[in-house]
Amino acid sequence: MRIIAGQRRGHKFDGPRAKSDMRPTSDLVRESIFNMVGDLMPGRLAVDLFAGTGAIGLEALSRGAERAIFVEKDREHVGLIHRNVATLRYEDRATIRLADAYRWARTYQPDGTSPLAVFLDPPYRDYQTRQPALRQLLGGLLERLPAGSLIAVEAGRDLDDVIPDLGSWDVRRYGDTQVAIRLVSEGDRGADDGDSVEIDEEPNPPREGEAVDD
Repeated sequence: MRIIAGQRRGHKFDGPRAKSDMRPTSDLVRESIFNMVGDLMPGRLAVDLFAGTGAIGLEALSRGAERAIFVEKDREHVGLIHRNVATLRYEDRATIRLADAYRWARTYQPDGTSPLAVFLDPPYRDYQTRQPALRQLLGGLLERLPAGSLIAVEAGRDLDDVIPDLGSWDVRRYGDTQVAIRLVSEGDRGADDGDSVEIDEEPNPPREGEAVDD
């Protein structure tokens, strides 16, 4: 796997083992996401939920994110993220959490009012087996994240049953993959205002200083 653009452009890092059930975001989809939101990265805290290899968070760091938090519940995958962070020399800008993304996000309270960038790539089966949990996760982020924050969701099926007020999200399809992106507005904090956002037309639970979970 490789970083597509930014400070570490072209640098390679490890993907999953051949027999792993991990499904990393493809280079095509990752590039498409950051073509839409890359200009928003500089200076932000990026949160990579269901992090897997850490590719999304690493790409965000390469494109100027100030820090990244990687949340992954599989211990082997967490070890892979540690190696990839070290390979790209981002140890001083990365926090890695061995945690369930649903539980972690439920207790997360942003530190301050600076906008964040939150990326979610749940297992595709969760869109069938954990719809209520996904709705709660997304709804909670919309209510708690500071205005101007970015939320990007990757899925392999229709999103109508999962994403609140899907018409207010910018939804793109890449083969069998869908990506939905939205900027959080002041009206989202407690109630959804339903305003649509065209991202590509636009020019922290644990706090950042806490130790990495083992």
